[in-house]
Amino acid sequence: MTADFLPFESGPWRGICHRDFAGHGGNLDDWLEQLATTSKRHCASRWITAPSPEYPWFVKVLTAASEHDSLWNRLKWQLRSSRSLHVWHISQELQAAGFGCPEIQLAARKRAWQPLGWPTDVLVMSPVAGQMVQTLLKSEPVQDILNIVAQELARFHAAGFVHGDCLPGNLFLESSGRLNFIDNDRTMRIHAWDRLPRIRRNLVQFAFHLLRRNLVTRDQAQNFLLKYVQYAQWPKGMADRELARVWHWTDRRLSAESR
Repeated sequence: MTADFLPFESGPWRGICHRDFAGHGGNLDDWLEQLATTSKRHCASRWITAPSPEYPWFVKVLTAASEHDSLWNRLKWQLRSSRSLHVWHISQELQAAGFGCPEIQLAARKRAWQPLGWPTDVLVMSPVAGQMVQTLLKSEPVQDILNIVAQELARFHAAGFVHGDCLPGNLFLESSGRLNFIDNDRTMRIHAWDRLPRIRRNLVQFAFHLLRRNLVTRDQAQNFLLKYVQYAQWPKGMADRELARVWHWTDRRLSAESR
């Protein structure tokens, strides 16, 4: 833990908080109950509030592994360690490596009963600088934006990271040309044995959402991928093989979506 963060306890909640964070007013449950009434993004596994004049942070409360209710997802959420603390740890690593991401103000978990009750996680995060890539693709020259994203994503992967949900809405581009990465719940370090499959999955995620949301043409998506392999300095044989795989899985997802 760095000097900027302290252990956090509030009732059943345990985690870490920034030493300057005092937004919860002493009772985290009461604060979250008040915020929940203002949430505009509420679904089965989480709710999120945007910054306001009273609370200048994003607040995310996680109550399940995913939207899909299954025995596996229940066990995964019940038994895995805190996702909010994972986000804090990976955010520290991203920032140390020179990548922008939300500054975590609070990361904590509670259980319905100790030590194995149903868990709930909370993250309080500062906004990031820049504009959402998804928005920029609607207002700026598409290929210029995609070229910057390709370069930044190749740099991100080369540093040993993959994003857990690599969507145009989770990448924010600063005027300096740097990307900031949000929604890092499943962002992680990659290892030599699974490096290419995880990078491929990021490229499939990004290309699929570009095309599904009609943000780009297929040729523009292909140009993005070609730029990526150029910045990643993949040998030609490897690039041809991996791009064929990326398109196979992208087209498969697009076909399944259209059914």
